[in-house]
This record gives sequence, structure tokens and C-alpha cells, in this order.
Amino acid sequence: MTYTVIGRCPRTHQMGIAVATYSIAFGSFTQGAHSAFGVVMSQANGRRANAPLGQSLLQQGLSSKSVLATLVQNDPHESHRQIAVMTRNGSGAVHTGASVQGWAGAKIGADYTIFGNVLTGEHVLTAMEASFQEAEEQPLVERLIRALESGRDAGGQASKDRHVTERSAGVVVMDRKSYAAWDLRVDLHGTAVEELRRIYSLYKPYQPYYEDREEDPSSCPTQMAWERENLTDAQLQETLK
Repeated sequence: MTYTVIGRCPRTHQMGIAVATYSIAFGSFTQGAHSAFGVVMSQANGRRANAPLGQSLLQQGLSSKSVLATLVQNDPHESHRQIAVMTRNGSGAVHTGASVQGWAGAKIGADYTIFGNVLTGEHVLTAMEASFQEAEEQPLVERLIRALESGRDAGGQASKDRHVTERSAGVVVMDRKSYAAWDLRVDLHGTAVEELRRIYSLYKPYQPYYEDREEDPSSCPTQMAWERENLTDAQLQETLK
């Protein structure tokens, strides 16, 4: 019961992932995106052990198909999983095991890999694909969140013809550094995709301030002073909810 988009921005060379699912605290399964070498993701019975192995193979310069083949061969329960890999140049590959439940599939194109399981149908992934392609002038983090929103609006997850709500969601975006430029998570919420959008919108003005404070804290105002100068009263109140 998960839909995911892995994307790359050819202008900035950023790579990232956004995921929405019925499972709770599923952002902990996105460690395979915390690398400058590419993205590895497992779902429909996530396997965190794929992340370090996949990243080691990507660092060696292997193709997405080669990395994926190794991950599948190394997994005695691959038939119960979806596994995706995208290299630094935007080339993707997806494995959907024969025992993955519900409607499951993938869309792969230049600089994106979109896949999901226990969905209302292929149209969910088609909507995500269209959204990601149409927003190419937007920052990657925005494109990834919009793709999730489009998947939700197209019907999202369903079990036995009954809609299943998204209870956790997350987005990770990497530059060529060893740490994420964006790493936002919703671990348990009745409308997790909406909550991810809310958190992103609130955090967005803070991000450059936090980066400046990381580089040279001596030249930065205190956080409270910065907030007084840069945020409205409504924004401040929203951060306290």
C-alpha cells in the first residue's frame, strides 16, 4: 500500500525520493536515498538491508539494472517486494515480485522512476508521472511532493475496492554532499500527504537560514530574531501547532 517517486533534476543534479503509504514511520525505509551515488528503495514489505548493499554497488559505477539484479538475487523473499534503483544519471529499473499484492506496477522515464502497490490502478502512477514531467521548472523537492499529491488525488491506495488512507509520507533530496538538502517525514497522520505539504511549506523559509547558520553561525541572528524579521504572525502560530 505504497506509491513512490524517485526523481532527478538535470539542471541542479539533485536526486530525491518521495513516498506515501498506509504503513507508519515509513520514512525510516528511505536510507537508500541518503547518498550522492543514486537511490535504492524497497517497499511492499520493505527491506532496509538493500540500502547499504545497493549504495555500495552504485558507488562502484554499476548500472541500475545490474544493481537491481544483485538485490533481487540476494533476497530470498524478492517475490514479496518491489525494489527500485536509480543511478546518478537518472537511469532507473524496478522489480515487482510475483507475490506483491493488489494492483502493482511502475513507470520509468528520463530522470524518474515511479512505482507502487495496492493501488486503485495504473492511473495513479500515470497521474504522478504527468505531474512530475509538467513541473520540470520547479525545484526537485516541489516536483516530488506534487507527484505524491497527484497520486493521492488520482485515487491512491485501495484494498478490496476500499480506499486506504496514507498514514505516513516523506521526501528526501540529495545534492552531491553526504547529507540531505531536504529530509522531511510524517510518521503517523490521518492525511499524511497533506501534512507533508504543510511541513514543507513551513520549513521552506527556514532552510536557507539553517544552511547559513551551519556555514557561519557567528554571522547569523538567533532563530527567534530571524523569525521576528522574516515570518508573519500567522506563520509563527502555524509552527506551534
